[in-house]
Amino acid sequence: MISNPQLQFEGEESGEKVLFMVRAHPITNLGWLLTALFLLLVPSAIIAILINLSINIFIPMTTIFLAVLTWSLFVLGGAFLWLLHWFFNIYILTNRRVVDIDFTGLFHRRMAQAPLKNIEDVTFTKKGIFQNFFDYGDMHIQTAGTLPNFDFHSIPDPEGSLKQILDLVAKVRRGEKGYGDTPHWPVGPEN
Repeated sequence: MISNPQLQFEGEESGEKVLFMVRAHPITNLGWLLTALFLLLVPSAIIAILINLSINIFIPMTTIFLAVLTWSLFVLGGAFLWLLHWFFNIYILTNRRVVDIDFTGLFHRRMAQAPLKNIEDVTFTKKGIFQNFFDYGDMHIQTAGTLPNFDFHSIPDPEGSLKQILDLVAKVRRGEKGYGDTPHWPVGPEN
């Protein structure tokens, strides 16, 4: 969970303050990293097996080199897309709303938002030993009416995030100054 008053995002409103930004826990990258590493080693393993079995291959060495290079580029390209997917899928809580930015491809993203006053219920789940040991899980935010519900997947410390959101929603419902529709601090060049 990143909490920095200097954080800004596209579509941020005047006087809106980012309270925290979170993305999936870094340990969730382990699966695609290990898969990419395994796939990068596959050509070397095939060549080693063919050499050990003394099978003569009548393919020029440059062709084998280009095939291995092409394979490696595809694997590294896929790994890079997974890294971008992890890095750019972010969940933001401001003093006015919840924002979910989903990156689904190089040229496609989706942004959903809901005002804090429309949040009805917030729940989290941690499944299994791995999620409990590394303290990450999923959080579900239910909103009122036709607004979208939010699912924050594999976020670090979902219980802490839940408490922050519920505290903020309570402040908005009580009408405390600085939350909801009123700016949290004066907007101007001095900030």
